[in-house]
Amino acid sequence: MNPIILLIFAIAVEYNVPSEFALSIALQKNDTLSPTAISQPNANGSRDRGVMQLNDRHFDSIDWQCPEENIRAGVQHIRWLMERPEIQTFWDVAVAYNAGLGIINNPPASTIEYANQVMWRWDEMSKGNIQTVIWKN
Repeated sequence: MNPIILLIFAIAVEYNVPSEFALSIALQKNDTLSPTAISQPNANGSRDRGVMQLNDRHFDSIDWQCPEENIRAGVQHIRWLMERPEIQTFWDVAVAYNAGLGIINNPPASTIEYANQVMWRWDEMSKGNIQTVIWKN
């Protein structure tokens, strides 16, 4: 199995985050799981970087190209979101991961699609269809 996937799984277990959910988040934004992936500029000029596609304005103290640092920060963020009182479901976690906590009650269509795809990937992995999810594109 891909060493990046194994690292996501190991770190997710460490933080009590469902491993397949963490992988679904990573794959939705970075289908190759490339540590050097950089998004197009966001509306505010920031970029999403690394395996977990973390926003460089909010996660400015990590080594973007170090898979372990990037994954650890992403999984910690997922755990933090899971603990917020305004988060009720994993779909909410996906929405907040994509667009921030402030958007939970009124996400734009692109964020709804993102969250739906994350949930689809997670559901497929729970059925044992990990290869389908990884090679979905």
